Amino acid sequence: MGSPVLVAGGEAVVPAVAEAVAVARERGIFVVWVVREHDPSGRDVELFRRHLYSGGKGPTVKGLKGAELADGLFIKEGDYKLVKTRFSAFFATHLDSVLKTQGIKNLVIVGVQTPNCIRQTVYDAVELDYEKVIVLIDATAAARPDIHLANIRDMKTIGVETTTLEEWRR
Repeated sequence: MGSPVLVAGGEAVVPAVAEAVAVARERGIFVVWVVREHDPSGRDVELFRRHLYSGGKGPTVKGLKGAELADGLFIKEGDYKLVKTRFSAFFATHLDSVLKTQGIKNLVIVGVQTPNCIRQTVYDAVELDYEKVIVLIDATAAARPDIHLANIRDMKTIGVETTTLEEWRR
């Protein structure tokens, strides 16, 4: 049985995510890995998910498989790992400070889940005045393709650049 928070389309984009990260590293782009790790009690989880954390066995408990990066993705020296407990990578984290300290003004977003984590992070990045926010449409995913594409369209309407990995690589 799969995790209750497993994104159906997520596994399919892992190779594209790995390739995007490899291109970023080749270009000297600062790579930030944003992961969810929760307390075994679930006390730091959204209210609507707390029932999943009974007995210390929630789907993304720190130190358990659900909180690890997908197979094929690796944090390397020079990368940065950011732990979050909500949809947006900016909410209640120090991500904005880390990026601005590094002089970063442009973001390239990959990963899952488009209508939740990706969208919330992207909207926050726009609100925080990052100059260019790019979402790689084939290195992001949602549970269903129609949901993914609807959210990509919404992000595009607020000025987010939506492109493919191949187009971004050029």
